[in-house]
Amino acid sequence: MKPRIPLYDLQLSRDTLREINDTLKSGWLSTGPKVIEFEAALARYDGVKYAAAVSSATAGMLLTLEAMDMAGKDVITTPYSFVATTEAIQRAGATPVYVDIDPVTLAIDPSQVESRLSRRTGCILPVDVAGVPSDYAALRRLARQAEVPILADASHALGARYRGKSIPRMADVAVYSFHATKNLTCGEGGMVMTRRKRLAERVKLLSLHGLTKSAYERRRKGQWAYDVTALGYKANMSEMQAAMGLGNLRQFEKNQAKRKKAARRYIENLHELSDYLELPVCPPGSESAWHLFIIKLRLERLSITRDQFIGKMAGHGVECGVHYIPIYEFSFYRDLGLRPSFFPVTDDVARRVVTLPLYPGLKSVQVDQVCEAVRAIARRFGR
Repeated sequence: MKPRIPLYDLQLSRDTLREINDTLKSGWLSTGPKVIEFEAALARYDGVKYAAAVSSATAGMLLTLEAMDMAGKDVITTPYSFVATTEAIQRAGATPVYVDIDPVTLAIDPSQVESRLSRRTGCILPVDVAGVPSDYAALRRLARQAEVPILADASHALGARYRGKSIPRMADVAVYSFHATKNLTCGEGGMVMTRRKRLAERVKLLSLHGLTKSAYERRRKGQWAYDVTALGYKANMSEMQAAMGLGNLRQFEKNQAKRKKAARRYIENLHELSDYLELPVCPPGSESAWHLFIIKLRLERLSITRDQFIGKMAGHGVECGVHYIPIYEFSFYRDLGLRPSFFPVTDDVARRVVTLPLYPGLKSVQVDQVCEAVRAIARRFGR
């Protein structure tokens, strides 16, 4: 049965539908003018010079790691992320080196990063969980000392700000996701954002089989010839994806305001339940993108488990999620030799997190209904 209040609900604006329709009428659906326009628009929005559109954030991270020649090197990251982060590192021929997270932001703990830096370290890869920025000031100091770049998995963080700056302005390169559930969606897709021209050009080259000219460029210039200068991938963004992205970008600030309003209402409503749960916190000087609203249950004060709590919420007609299952809990990655005891904060948090519904179309009355469900469960099963 469909939940009365889903975890996420996608609504496309008229602008977006118009962009998609115009692209269908154009007769050109592969990488072309819409992709170029989308790259330029997002670069302007974030205040960086270069953007490379790709088929997914996973592809963006992989191609960036390859473009930075990370094969054979260590990449310091967190086990508390979607599997794509580790997947990209390993596919690039690098070795993931995991460190624990900050219990408040759920992002990588800089003090843990410092303890794992070595001559093998190729880069630092923080993850901005739920849209809350990592501690980029601390990470930049460490990166400068070790003379390594920062590649931010900013899949959740379009619209986030750290000391007034976008994530791509704080890292050497950042990668966004445009998956169907993200704050700005293209259905699927991603974007590599950077101030480094050569890096952006290399990612674009690798994303299209290593070809020196795309099909659109060959048609536009009336020149059929091209060369292949690298072992590449099929990871380019289509015109349809870019059209959706352009339409949604025009509505982005309006939608972000709705997300922030819903998040504020959650915090106001749930503040009284501090004995039973912890609310998300964004550190001073940072601004969350509010991609997700993650609460952390105080299980010692409840007589039910996290999974039982989610089941009870479903009984109230509210769909919840879990972000994230640590990488070491998956059967495929157990041969990494990682143990929960290596990451006490991650292990604790991962058993307690619950993601509540959050999206632009979520009405205030629905936020109140979600909060009433949380309140009823907490009071019934509270110790």
